[in-house]
Amino acid sequence: MDSWYMQIQSKVFTQIQYMMKKKYPTLKCTTKNENGEPAEFPTLFLHELTPVEQGQDLTNETVNAVLSTIEIQVWTNTTENDCRNIIAEATNQMKALQFNIIEMPLVQVSDKVNWGVIRCRRMVGNGDKIVN
Repeated sequence: MDSWYMQIQSKVFTQIQYMMKKKYPTLKCTTKNENGEPAEFPTLFLHELTPVEQGQDLTNETVNAVLSTIEIQVWTNTTENDCRNIIAEATNQMKALQFNIIEMPLVQVSDKVNWGVIRCRRMVGNGDKIVN
């Protein structure tokens, strides 16, 4: 059985990392959750929340599509503006991949670390340009 739907996170990550590094060359991009706050700044963490099967047909023998939700978190240890700019650029890149923003960018500021997050959702079908 083809497992194209298991590749969504890595395919989206590869594209986001490439585009973000063009604008922010020192940005650490990862899909690994390393126990809360990262050790390197700035950091972008991307992960896919549990996808949901969509587009079932009468035979129900293959996965035709999934509803994919991607969360991106950003940490900086400089200014609130730096965090806002990086999370805004990540939002723009997800829109370029035709994702809908289901939770608009949120930035929280503290004395030491600034944190931003967005959640994006998109229907991804078997044969979609994102997974091919």
